[in-house]
Amino acid sequence: MSNTIQNTLGTFTGFTITLNSLASATYVAATAVDLGTPTPIDTLLELVITPGTVSGNKQALLFVQVSLDGTNYSTGPTSGTTTTDQPNLFFVGTLPLNSSSTQQRDSWSLLTAIGFSPRFIKPVVLNDSGAAFAGSGNSCSYVTVVGTFT
Repeated sequence: MSNTIQNTLGTFTGFTITLNSLASATYVAATAVDLGTPTPIDTLLELVITPGTVSGNKQALLFVQVSLDGTNYSTGPTSGTTTTDQPNLFFVGTLPLNSSSTQQRDSWSLLTAIGFSPRFIKPVVLNDSGAAFAGSGNSCSYVTVVGTFT
C-alpha cells in the first residue's frame, strides 16, 4: 500500500492594507485574516513595493502578528513610528529596495520564517526605505498551502 502527500495551493489573495504613499519609518498593519480550517501547513506571503528616492536602509520589513483565537493578537507596533515593541512582532522577511522608483517583489514561507503555521494572521509592514512608497501599485498578498494525505 502506498501513501501520498499532496500539497495544494489556495487562491492568491490580497490583504487589506494601505501601503500606497506610506511614509518612511512608519508601520502599517493589514486587516486580520482567518486562513481557514483546517489550518494550512504553510502560508506564502508576497510583498510588492515601489519606493520613492531611497536612502538609508533601503528596505521594507515584513512582520506578522498571530492569534490563536482570532481576537487576541501577539503584540508589537501596527502603526506610527515607535519601534520600542518591534521585537515582539514575528519577523518574516526583508525586501531590499535599492533602486529608486523601481517596483520590487519577493515571497516568503510563513512556516519557514516563524516556525509554525498559525490560523489567524495580521501582516505588518515597516517602510525602512528612507522615502515614502509610491502612490500606487504596492501590495501584500498570500496563498495557503494545504496538505492532503491519501
